[in-house]
Amino acid sequence: MGRADERRARQRGGHRAAPGRRSPAPASEPSGGKPAKGRIRRLFTWKKIVGTVFGLCLLCMAGFAALYMSVDVPAGNVAAQRQSNVYKYDDGTVLARDGKVNREIVGLSKVPRKVQLTFVAAENKSFYTDPGVDLKGTARGMLNTLAGRGKQGGSTITQQYVKNYYLSQDQTVSRKLKEMVISLKVEREKSKDDILAGYINTSYYGRGAYGIQAAAQAYY
Repeated sequence: MGRADERRARQRGGHRAAPGRRSPAPASEPSGGKPAKGRIRRLFTWKKIVGTVFGLCLLCMAGFAALYMSVDVPAGNVAAQRQSNVYKYDDGTVLARDGKVNREIVGLSKVPRKVQLTFVAAENKSFYTDPGVDLKGTARGMLNTLAGRGKQGGSTITQQYVKNYYLSQDQTVSRKLKEMVISLKVEREKSKDDILAGYINTSYYGRGAYGIQAAAQAYY
């Protein structure tokens, strides 16, 4: 083909790309993974995480403050105050006991000091120094209650006294929250000796015996 033919071919738009050369491929759009990761990073920045945790803490504190102000220390349960009728001779010897509840309330001065310390060692070693509430044990108890795992330990002597004397044995979250608030208030109103005496006199010891005096009669 002569030069004249080539010019005519180019004029008709017939110029072809040189062999071996390819037109550049259009730039591919970024893959879907990278933008998603970027959005996750922007969503879970450390500032947002800290702010969320701080907000939840403030919300919990405000809720507890409202609960503390709304819950009062109730009157003691009638059942927790009920005692046996005890008949004695002139010399103090017991003649007979009767009544629906086997309990005889005694002052802490009549309970040997070693027995008092045994209760503290077994139930609540920090009794004389704590504020009356075990937050970790209470939280664990509420979680176990929600999970349906039944009765769980972890309560202080004050909390057990509050449960026995002011509330009930129901295993519910609302009862545990009330128990915690009332325990904090009872700690402000009563001495540790009064609380320990109340706990010892309201606890159940088996064999139908409520309180340490009835337990002593039942076992010894």
